[in-house]
Amino acid sequence: MIHLFAAAAALLFLDQWSKWMVRVLRIRHVNSSRGIYTRDRARAGLVLSWVVALACAMALHISGATFQSQLSMWGVGAALGGAAGNLVDILRRNSVLDFIDLQWWPVFNLADVGIIAGLVVAFWPLA
Repeated sequence: MIHLFAAAAALLFLDQWSKWMVRVLRIRHVNSSRGIYTRDRARAGLVLSWVVALACAMALHISGATFQSQLSMWGVGAALGGAAGNLVDILRRNSVLDFIDLQWWPVFNLADVGIIAGLVVAFWPLA
């Protein structure tokens, strides 16, 4: 279980640090805002969804159903940390700061990378 929390904390820290650096260094960035980010009920729903995801991951691990390896727990932690990073943005600024622009894909951030890569690792057959 420690791997889940360590990965989540590391990803959350890296995500927030990278977004701070983007602002300080004045790197081109996009504030992705949606009307839903300003609605209190929607914001509460996003927080509740994150808490439910954490509880489900912990229950699956404790029950022995899945997420039994350290690698899979790091993956779940990275996904939860990335989600927490974007959630912090929504709660603080009513938008998500995106700054990685590949020109052929929508602009994204480290939190998004953590979510996708973390879930791939968590559900990888050998993890």
